[in-house]
Amino acid sequence: WKHSVKRIMGGPHPTYFPEVINKLDLDAICAGDGERAILSILDTMANGKDMAGIPNVSTQNFPMASKEVVENMDEIPWADRDIFYEAAPEMSDHGIRSLLTMKGCPYKCTYCFNHAYNTMFKGPGVKLLRRRTVGDVINEIKTLVTNYPEVRFIRFADDVFVTTDYEQIEWLEEFTERYPKEVGIPFYCLIRADAFTTDIARKLAKANCVSVCMSVEAGSAHVRNKVLKRNMTDEMLLNAFHTARDVGINIWGTSILGIPGTKIEDDYESVTFVRKLKVAYPAFTIFAPYPGTDLTSHSIELGLLDKDYDYNLTSLTGESVLKGYTAEERQTQLMLFYLAPFFCLLPEYFFRGLPFFARQFWLSPLYKFLGGTFTAFLLGTRIFPGARPKGMRALWNAIKTHLSYLSDENKNIHKRKIGMDVIKTNIKKDIPTISRTADLNF
Repeated sequence: WKHSVKRIMGGPHPTYFPEVINKLDLDAICAGDGERAILSILDTMANGKDMAGIPNVSTQNFPMASKEVVENMDEIPWADRDIFYEAAPEMSDHGIRSLLTMKGCPYKCTYCFNHAYNTMFKGPGVKLLRRRTVGDVINEIKTLVTNYPEVRFIRFADDVFVTTDYEQIEWLEEFTERYPKEVGIPFYCLIRADAFTTDIARKLAKANCVSVCMSVEAGSAHVRNKVLKRNMTDEMLLNAFHTARDVGINIWGTSILGIPGTKIEDDYESVTFVRKLKVAYPAFTIFAPYPGTDLTSHSIELGLLDKDYDYNLTSLTGESVLKGYTAEERQTQLMLFYLAPFFCLLPEYFFRGLPFFARQFWLSPLYKFLGGTFTAFLLGTRIFPGARPKGMRALWNAIKTHLSYLSDENKNIHKRKIGMDVIKTNIKKDIPTISRTADLNF
């Protein structure tokens, strides 16, 4: 060990940037699943041993010896949310709670980290798509509702909640049968249009699924399928969104602006197509390059991104970082990010005015505020109904938090140092934990 206070990092950053171990002078990093790794690390610390040979773990002296994934998801303990809520009590007022039912994604969308992760951890007999049992998921939710009576909405944060895999369809059959009987509160999940059949939609609606996130990504079928590898026709998307309206499920429809190799006209085509889909909450982000993904490699090949690009600059809500756009086009994309969700819901006559308003760059601060407020309204009323805090004090705290998201390019979202509050709380409880070495702005 290099330091008396151990420095260990896990998560996406060290998984895709192992060189961070030297840049930040860390004792160890963990790539991929860390649930078993952290236990092994603590054992070595307690016994005064080194970490050589622990799967997924690298040190400055010992490279990663082997890789593993946690296939039995039920062995992972439920998150101890009390630690967080004791540090940030006002956050417990919200009526929504999020949880995962599985890890992994079988699809190969070029902009997403999942295909890069799958390439990194694949191997003979390795199960990359892993799911908790229905019973474990339902028991956690029942415990959540018991421990936090304010819970009125469940957000399933899986990368994809439903796939066309037979095993996953069986899981969904059991889930949609048991959930309304044993839990019943409304929920939200992510799903692809090619899996959102009429039968699946009806089962989800019957189980009290009130909203789903379904990505469009691009209005151009060529861009959507050849560049992004979404493999979805216009007709497939139109049918899926129509089916959702028929069964009473609201859709959060997401699309990407500034896709590598496209022009500003393609961005307007995407906005127009999304409006045609009649989305409950039309959302747009600006392409953000992630390391190891096919689309990032494609950007570099096209000369749109430097090989030594600093990925710490990546943002879904800032101007495009690609070289292929003029300064005016980058500004226009940012204006579309703010304005398109609102204009997509307007009658045709007013929708035609979008290009004019998107060129009024001097109104950017106003657009940012109005766009953020409108987004919060749509999320609170159409996608996560019932999730808003009850009571004036709780509502005011939520508004203050939202305003912090809108200020200074999102830079002060994490300035509350909740991470240090959690650490201090644990120290008071005499729970073994990491000591403070620097401000942790989670």
